[in-house]
Amino acid sequence: MTVAEEKFSAKFEEVAANIKHRGAYYQEDAGEKGMALIEAKFKDTKLYWLADVKEDRIFSARFFAYGGKVSLVVGETLCSMVEGLTVDEACSLLKNDVEAKLRDNPDVASMPESKQKAFDTVEELLKLVKDQYISAKGVALASASIDKEDFKSTTELNLVAQAWLGLTLEEQKEQLELVLDEHIRPALMNDGGNVQVLDVTDGEKVLVQYQGACGSCGSSLGATLSFMESTLRKHVYNEINVVPQV
Repeated sequence: MTVAEEKFSAKFEEVAANIKHRGAYYQEDAGEKGMALIEAKFKDTKLYWLADVKEDRIFSARFFAYGGKVSLVVGETLCSMVEGLTVDEACSLLKNDVEAKLRDNPDVASMPESKQKAFDTVEELLKLVKDQYISAKGVALASASIDKEDFKSTTELNLVAQAWLGLTLEEQKEQLELVLDEHIRPALMNDGGNVQVLDVTDGEKVLVQYQGACGSCGSSLGATLSFMESTLRKHVYNEINVVPQV
């Protein structure tokens, strides 16, 4: 394989450095917004999409990917492309559409040929989305007809968000440290690693630094990072994004 074949496009590298759609939605999130939760998993990637059942339109898209940098970029690009589309429009996308989105030059592939198979995941996931949406929409419509606590739930969630965003930086870091101590650090320390909170920006971006064995572990950008982020979202604030210091 030549040096040229090993090259990734500048757009690929830009997306890899700015992952914005990583995360999960839960049925509670869908119920709060009166939307359908579409979940689809294939191999190392799982999608969590919220769809407006009135227009069958994708309101917001998130994903988790555990296969490393390439899987993250494919998942991020797909999610950024489908927001605002109807479910049918999204499901009509092809793997070539996603790959083309990452090209600097229309005639030059976005990544080495040896990595191109990662795009196969796109069409497999979209097949599952199309099949799953029917039942997800049914659940959303049924929930809307019997749920009398929407206003109360929304008010409680808004109060939680206001309370978190009203904390000082040091208070936010203290809250994060408590959750890390209870749910994350024991497992990391068993493997000779640890994690340190460096900064919090706008209450959402949490900058962390891996320590010890975690610094060289491949899962620090995959399973470990995803678990940490989902745990902090569950126990602290649902819009948190964890970013490891490079």
